[in-house]
Amino acid sequence: MKHLLLPVAILASTLAPVLAITDAEIAPANLVGKTLVFTIVNGGAPYATTGTWSGSFAASGNAFTAKKVTGDFVDITTTFSAAADGLYTNISLAKLVEGQEPAQITLYTDKGVGKYEAYIDGVFGVSLNGTFVFGTATPKGAEISIQQPAGTELTDNKGKKSFGTAQVSKSGVAKTFTIKNGGASKLKKIAVASSGKNAADFIVTPVKKATLASEAVTTFKVTFKPKANGTRNAVIKVTSSDKDESPFEIKVTGLGVSAK
Repeated sequence: MKHLLLPVAILASTLAPVLAITDAEIAPANLVGKTLVFTIVNGGAPYATTGTWSGSFAASGNAFTAKKVTGDFVDITTTFSAAADGLYTNISLAKLVEGQEPAQITLYTDKGVGKYEAYIDGVFGVSLNGTFVFGTATPKGAEISIQQPAGTELTDNKGKKSFGTAQVSKSGVAKTFTIKNGGASKLKKIAVASSGKNAADFIVTPVKKATLASEAVTTFKVTFKPKANGTRNAVIKVTSSDKDESPFEIKVTGLGVSAK
C-alpha cells in the first residue's frame, strides 16, 4: 500500500536535532527491539488528537505495543510487519485504533528529523502524522493506568463495566481493578470512591497502596450488591496526583432482581 505523503508542520523546523536520525536507523531490521516516541502534529478521529505516544517493536516475534505518553492516545497491543520502500519504511499493523481496520505507519527522515504518517484502511481524508525520536515510553511525571481484568487497559470515562445480575441485598459479582504508575515520578494520594445515582450498590474496598513508585501496581475491589430491582448505575472515581486523569472515571452497571 503506497501513499502520497502529506506535508507535515514541524515545530522549530529550522533547527536540526542534536542527534539526527538516519535512513539506516529506520530500516526494518534496525527497528526490532526498539521504541519510538511519536509526537502528534496533526490528528483527529478515529486517531488521537494531541500529545505523544510510543511504539515498541518486540525483540523477537512480531508484537507491537503502542502506549500513551501524554495526550489522548489509547493504548493498544497488536502485531506488525515492516518493509522498505525506497527511503521509506512501511509498518503494517493489524490495528492501530481498537475496532478499526488494519493500519500502516510510514517512517521517513527529512534533514535528520524523523517523520511519520499513519493510515487506517478505508478511512479517507484523515491521517495521524508528526515527528518521532528513538527513546523510551516513560512519561516524566506520574501517569496512572487502570486495568480490568489484569492486562486490559481501561480508558478514562469511556465504556462501561458490567457486573451482571445479582439478587437484591445480596452480594453478586466482585471485580478486581489494577492501578499502575507508568510514569517516572511517584503516583501519590490514590483513593477510590463510588459515586452517582446508585453509588451505594457498588461497594469499593480501599486501595492497598496510596503511593506507587514508577511501574509499581496496587489493586482495589468493587462488589455489586443492589439495593433495588432494575438497572443500577454508578461511577467509580479514582483520584491521584496524575495531572490530567484525576479523577479517572469508570462507569459501572448491574441488574438487581428479586429472590424467586
